[in-house]
Amino acid sequence: MISLRTRLIVIPAAVLLLGLITTIGFSVWLGRLRVQAETTSGMRLAETLVRAELADIAEETASGPMFSRLERVLPNVRHVDLLILPAFDLLPFGESYFFKGDAASVPPLFARLLAVPASPLSFPILRGGTTYGAVLLMPNPLDEMREIWGELRFLAALLGAVVLVITATLVILVHVALRPIRDLAEALDQLEQGYFDIALTPIRVRELHRIGVRFDSLARSLGRLSEDNHRLIDKLISLQEEERKDLAHELHDAFGPALFAIRADVAGILRMLGGATPALPAIAERARAIAALTDGIQGITTRLLERLRPLVLDELGLNAALSQVFLAWQQRYPELRCTPEIDPVDLGRDNEAIGLALYRAVQECLTNIVRHAGANALWVRLHETHAAGARVLELCINDNGRGFAPGQRLGFGLLGVSERVRALGGRIEIGRAPEGGASVRLTLPLGAPAPASAISR
Repeated sequence: MISLRTRLIVIPAAVLLLGLITTIGFSVWLGRLRVQAETTSGMRLAETLVRAELADIAEETASGPMFSRLERVLPNVRHVDLLILPAFDLLPFGESYFFKGDAASVPPLFARLLAVPASPLSFPILRGGTTYGAVLLMPNPLDEMREIWGELRFLAALLGAVVLVITATLVILVHVALRPIRDLAEALDQLEQGYFDIALTPIRVRELHRIGVRFDSLARSLGRLSEDNHRLIDKLISLQEEERKDLAHELHDAFGPALFAIRADVAGILRMLGGATPALPAIAERARAIAALTDGIQGITTRLLERLRPLVLDELGLNAALSQVFLAWQQRYPELRCTPEIDPVDLGRDNEAIGLALYRAVQECLTNIVRHAGANALWVRLHETHAAGARVLELCINDNGRGFAPGQRLGFGLLGVSERVRALGGRIEIGRAPEGGASVRLTLPLGAPAPASAISR
């Protein structure tokens, strides 16, 4: 695909170059006509002069060498070479031929382009009825070609300089004229990456000014919508966690004592029935059924508590909570080999949200690996590091499954995890693991959450 910048530069430059070639070709054609006219005129003049001199010699009766005289009196005519050839029987007496003309230096190709058909003329040298030789007139337009060659070189150099200046000016003008389009393209790239606080330079081009104004308005609107969505998601997550926390406390405070009382009552019934008559086995069986039901309710309550609110996270900390998660998943899915590398982390009360975000991220990733990855091994690493002089927690979860498909969108679970990370000023990176499967990497700063974050795939 040819860019607009290339088209705006190459097409006018090609037109200028075509004009330069056309001008040079037209100049060569005019030069050919000029050579033909000058050669014809020179031959006519030389013929008239030579005929006049030879007529004078023919009327003479004196004897003696005449070639020296011809050499003196015959004129030098432009574009014509004169060659005097004495008769062969006179050569032994000291007479020889001589040449009068101009040898000009012209490139052979250029000479062939300007050459016109012309024939030499021969005039006999007579005196007293005796032929002493001949004068040959040969057309020689090389001196004219040399002048045309010089003029054409100057014209080509001048036109070439003009073409270069115009092309350079065109490059500068196109660069300046397309700068607003480049700024718009860069701003659109930033907009696509989620950066809405774009300060676009005011566009001075009338045709593009309205586009720039509309782009600024669009960026501000998208920024407001993004902030509203983030606030809404933050509020929803906060309300969800509050509801889970309240429900967990209610289940823990209400169901726990109630179930404990049921078990105590059942134990008392069983003790009272220990010495009863044989007619009471049905009551004992009912009591055992109540005990089994109570155990089931306690198991359900425990699982609900883990799903709603990890109390172990509040009571024992992040490391113990993650160890419990890994142990439970290993027992439920023994075919899935889990290799955790969890460094001791002390978050304290101020970073409770960070611990919860990491806990939920591990839960979501484990669920996705079991449901979608088709993996048989996973690696979890949590460690504390430093970035830009600040403490940072880094969680990396890799598996050897099928990984993410190109262009695959995040599910709601990972979207929720990414929003938690964003709210805490962290960063989540989702891609391909060295083991061949999926990789989820979270980075969370230990401190006050920052307003900005990045989510990359």
